[in-house]
Amino acid sequence: MQDENKQSNQTRFILAAALSMLVLLVWSYFFAPKPDNAANTNSNANITNVANANPQNSNGTQEAKNSETDKSSKEASEPAPADEVENRAIVIKSPLYEVTLDSKGAAATSWILLKNDSPYETERKDLYADGSDKTHKKPLQLVSPEGLKRNPSLAPLKLKVGDAGIEKIANERNYKISEEATELVLKPGETKELVFSMNGPGNVQAEKKFLFRGDSYVADVSVTVKKEGKVVPDTRLVIGPSISDQAIEVPSFYKPEPDAIYHTSTDESRQYAASAIPSGQKEGRMRINGDVQWAGVADTYFAMAAVPSKPMPGLEITSSVYEQTVTPYFDGIIANITRSETKQVNKHLVSIFVPIAADGSTNRIYTGTKDYFVLHKYNDSLSSLAGRSVDIGNLVNYGWLRFFTKPISVPILYALKFLYSIVSNYGIAIIIFTFFFYSLLFPLRWYSSKSFKKAQKNAPKMQELRDKMKKLQDKGVPVDDPRMRDLQMEQLRMTKDALPIGGCLPTLLQFPLIITLYYTVSISLGFRQEHFLWLKDLSTGDPYKILPIAFAASMILSMKFTPTTPAVTPEQQMQQKMMTYMMPAMMLFFMWSAPSGLLIYWFTGNVIMFGQQMLINWINREPETAEVAVAGGAK
Repeated sequence: MQDENKQSNQTRFILAAALSMLVLLVWSYFFAPKPDNAANTNSNANITNVANANPQNSNGTQEAKNSETDKSSKEASEPAPADEVENRAIVIKSPLYEVTLDSKGAAATSWILLKNDSPYETERKDLYADGSDKTHKKPLQLVSPEGLKRNPSLAPLKLKVGDAGIEKIANERNYKISEEATELVLKPGETKELVFSMNGPGNVQAEKKFLFRGDSYVADVSVTVKKEGKVVPDTRLVIGPSISDQAIEVPSFYKPEPDAIYHTSTDESRQYAASAIPSGQKEGRMRINGDVQWAGVADTYFAMAAVPSKPMPGLEITSSVYEQTVTPYFDGIIANITRSETKQVNKHLVSIFVPIAADGSTNRIYTGTKDYFVLHKYNDSLSSLAGRSVDIGNLVNYGWLRFFTKPISVPILYALKFLYSIVSNYGIAIIIFTFFFYSLLFPLRWYSSKSFKKAQKNAPKMQELRDKMKKLQDKGVPVDDPRMRDLQMEQLRMTKDALPIGGCLPTLLQFPLIITLYYTVSISLGFRQEHFLWLKDLSTGDPYKILPIAFAASMILSMKFTPTTPAVTPEQQMQQKMMTYMMPAMMLFFMWSAPSGLLIYWFTGNVIMFGQQMLINWINREPETAEVAVAGGAK
């Protein structure tokens, strides 16, 4: 019975297939539309052949055939459709970096720095993300994951175009990649060119050419964007958002958020992320005047900057603020005392849109460290490649006193680099540097201490003279009276060689160095993640707060034993005691999270200063022999 049913089913299937073929042949002969051209004839013939070869897949209806024919006619009359390309990524690896380019928008979704390309290091220093240590080393990722999560995503090397439709096509469609491989490895001295091309709807064509170098932070990017064969104007290359060490969870005064930095024909400056946002709003943008020489986004130590093929106007900065949940922490000394934890922080996404010519001209992209020596080295290569003078040294933030701090900071960097080459540790280099600097100040401190001591010795007599002059004034004696002149001359004789004018000079000379050293420690890549004793990173604060407390205690000790202006009245004595303790307490508050490298300098300086003062006090001590002799004669 089962075999009979099976045979019956097969018979019905064969009859249905035969009838379907018969209907299709009859329809094709009597009812099919006559072809308009050879293309349609070929198309219909192909369809018929397919139907004949696969009778089981044809339903034999007239409506299906008409549908296929209409579709074929429509495709022949309309422009060629846009390329449909699958999404994929390609990774470029070199000794200095690892870059991931995504076919969607031909943009960078990952940019990891591996080593510092310093000309003064015999062996390139490995780079790791913030919070790394010897056992846990995290990749130094520069591309913002928050930007990639946005819709549409924000990623470096995307395009901004005046036409929103063209911009969407250029950034949201997949490009064909010239390489089939998913990974390319470059050795030092090797180069590799990648071509990303896209044929979009509306006769929009886009192409990006990348040239990567195995031993350089500089990559070449050529962009072509055309609509109906014409180059699209107002095209800008996106740098950002927020190129930085993405492992920094909480921005702070000593770990600020990335800035937008630029050099135009009219200005050379930086804009902080929040400055582009109007008050009370979540996002904003600002236009920068002048032709762009170069522009980029950078945090304290790392940067991405674009050098366009030729200076062009149209630079724009955008920024947005968002709230992020972070690991609970104590924000400052007051929060530590009150145990008030911070769990959410406001962060920014800042991007800079660099105007470029979308005609295939070559633009240079620097993505690397902000080490002074590295930037100085790359200025020459960028100038040579761009065909004009390029100075990206101002990516480094020397503060608003840059005209003062930069000229001093550079010699300090060279001195510390020289000491580091000998001792191989920046903590020890700072201590040696501090010792030499304070040794230079020793003669001045000795002279000022002598003046202070003499002034202290003469203080009672000086007070006596002031009292006499005041009594004479109360009696109406004029200033030019001989008695008043005699008292004034006596004052002058007593103040000879006892004027404490130079007493504050050593301290005043230290402040410019302290300010400059702060920026030097903050910007020098050598201090970043440099170990010293219990400190894991000289560019960040002491995690155990030993250095800030030791610094404040050493400051009290140093001030207590340093000669000061004589305090005659009880009010002056009280003021001096308050200064001895209030100043260190105030400095402790401000320096609670200061870079460890700066605190090592200041603490070492206080210790050296205390030792010098003990030596000076011993040298300038009053001889006791005369007093002993007088006492013996009295007996």
